[in-house]
Amino acid sequence: MRKTLNKAFTGLYTVAMTLFLGLAFLLVLTQIAGLVTAQAGWIEGASDYLLRPAIVAAVVAGVLGFGVYNVQGIPETEEDRD
Repeated sequence: MRKTLNKAFTGLYTVAMTLFLGLAFLLVLTQIAGLVTAQAGWIEGASDYLLRPAIVAAVVAGVLGFGVYNVQGIPETEEDRD
């Protein structure tokens, strides 16, 4: 059961992190392009359309990362037992 959950959480985490990084890079690159070409609409539009989805993807990736960490069941070391 733990291996199945680990595979599922790891796969979902990978998708969520890839989506988050893609949205974040697209947001920043669009804003940089708007800055370089003096297109204020690009800067505002990128923020309006991409900021919230990027934040949601980051939250989902964080929650799934927490799930991956807890499902893996990393054994305690001797230092942790003290």
